[in-house]
Amino acid sequence: MSRNQNADAPTNKSLKTSEDEDSGLRDWSNLTEDLLLRITWKLEPTDFFGFRGTCNPWRSMALSQIKKFMGSRRPMKVSCSNGAFYFEDFEGRKHKIPLPHSTGRVCIGVTCGYMIMAGRDRDFWLVNPFKRHEIYIPACPFHPWVNTNASQFRGVLVFSPFTSQPVFVFSHKFTNKIFYHMSGNQPSWNWLDLNFPILDIHAFKGKIYAVTVTSCLVEVGLPPRPSLEPLEMKNHLTRHLLRSEFVTSGKSLYLLDCCSADGYDGYEIDVEKREYVQIDKTTVENAFFVGDWKSSAAVDADTWVDSQIPDGKGGYLKDTSEKSDIKGRCLIANMWYFPHELNCGYPAATVVY
Repeated sequence: MSRNQNADAPTNKSLKTSEDEDSGLRDWSNLTEDLLLRITWKLEPTDFFGFRGTCNPWRSMALSQIKKFMGSRRPMKVSCSNGAFYFEDFEGRKHKIPLPHSTGRVCIGVTCGYMIMAGRDRDFWLVNPFKRHEIYIPACPFHPWVNTNASQFRGVLVFSPFTSQPVFVFSHKFTNKIFYHMSGNQPSWNWLDLNFPILDIHAFKGKIYAVTVTSCLVEVGLPPRPSLEPLEMKNHLTRHLLRSEFVTSGKSLYLLDCCSADGYDGYEIDVEKREYVQIDKTTVENAFFVGDWKSSAAVDADTWVDSQIPDGKGGYLKDTSEKSDIKGRCLIANMWYFPHELNCGYPAATVVY
C-alpha cells in the first residue's frame, strides 16, 4: 500500500509585487527561464520541493531540472528529536522536516530515499521526507525474531515484476534469517535461512546480495523462485568480518570493513568475474559515506556544486600513499541521507529473475 500526498500539485495562483506600472502588480510566474534556473540552483532540497509547488511555470521548470538538481546535492546527516527530523548540510544548517507516522515509531534506516519507520507492533511506514510519498508495510508476524535496533537492522526496498508491487526485505546483523514482505493481491511475510550469520544485505543492479561473517557472498532470490545461492568467488578474504557493510555508487558495489579507529579495508566486488578487488585511494574516485545505521553510499564528489568535503568523524581506506581530501575518504554518521537517491523515486530498484 502506498500513499502520495500531492505536494507537487500545481497552482494557478501567482505571487504578486507592487512593481507593475499598470496595475501595481507583477506576475512572478512569468520570470524568464534563465532567471528561474539561477534561482533553483541556489535552493536547498527542502526549498526546491516548495518552489515547484508554487505555480505551473515554476513546477514545469523544477520537474525538468529535478534529476540534475538532486544529483548535484551533497549528502546530509540525519538526526531526530521530539518527533521531528533534522537534515544537516555540510555548512551545519539544519532543516527541520516533520514526518508523518513518526509518533510512537523509531527510524531504523533509509532505503531508496525512504526513511524506514518501525512501530511497536513491527509494522513499517516508509516515508520519503521530500516527495512526501509513503509506503505501508503491515506488521511482521515473526515478532520474536524482529529487532528494531537501528544499528542492527538492515532493510532494503525493491520492486518485483512478479507482483508489480514493492518488496520490503530485511535482516539483522549476526542473525541467519532474511525476511521479506510481498505486496499485491495476497500480501504475505516469509523468510529464508542461511547457514552463517549475516552482516548486511543490499540491492544492486537487479539483484539482492548478502554477506556473512565468513566473507561469503550470497545472492538472494525472491518469489517465484526464493533461494539463497552462495557465489563461488575466485579469491577469498583472509579474515572473518565483523564491521562490514555494502556500499554502492550505483555503478559499482563495494564492501567496506572497519578494521581500526580510522582505517577501513575496502573491496570492489566484481560479480561477473566473481572476485574481490582491494581498493585504495589511488584506484577509486569516490568518497564513502558510512552510516552506523543502514545508510551508506559511495559518491563522486565531482558531481556536486561544491566538491569540498568537511572535516569530521571519519577515516581513510588502508595502506594508501596519496593524501587526497576526496578520494577514499570515509565519513561516518549515525545516518546519512542522499538527495541523489530521490531520483530512484517509486518504484524502487527493480529485482530481475
